[in-house]
Amino acid sequence: MAFSSLRALIAGGSGVPKALFGYGSTGSDSSLTNKVDSSGNVATDTTGVGTVRHGLAAAGYGTDKALFGYGVDVGRVSMTNKVDSSGNVATDTTGVGTARGYLAAAGYGTDKALFGYGSSGSHVSLTNKVDSSGNVATDTTGVGTARIFPAAAGYG
Repeated sequence: MAFSSLRALIAGGSGVPKALFGYGSTGSDSSLTNKVDSSGNVATDTTGVGTVRHGLAAAGYGTDKALFGYGVDVGRVSMTNKVDSSGNVATDTTGVGTARGYLAAAGYGTDKALFGYGSSGSHVSLTNKVDSSGNVATDTTGVGTARIFPAAAGYG
């Protein structure tokens, strides 16, 4: 199943909100990104940093950073890519927690994020906290019904 999992994430900084689309499926997996300016204009493709994949999640954390995480290439993967305040995507950081795809992520507090749920071959009920430096913590198991294709949003 090649689901289009192009995700947008917010990475504000210097008082100017920013966003970025990244990765996803174009019929085959990609690692393309597109910066979005403060007027909502989407820039042309920036070609790939990191492993091409779909079914991943992204979240902003802190006032000016973001993180792409997990996903599916040939199989499910456990990797992240940090995004700096300029929208530049870093190379792969491999494996914390269960490799999975089709999960969700959201920022919370003023400087943290959370990956949650997804599929590791079966539906899972897992979360992984992300600290203010973009480091992903090991799996926290089992709150709520195991599922794939969730959505997540920060609030408050």
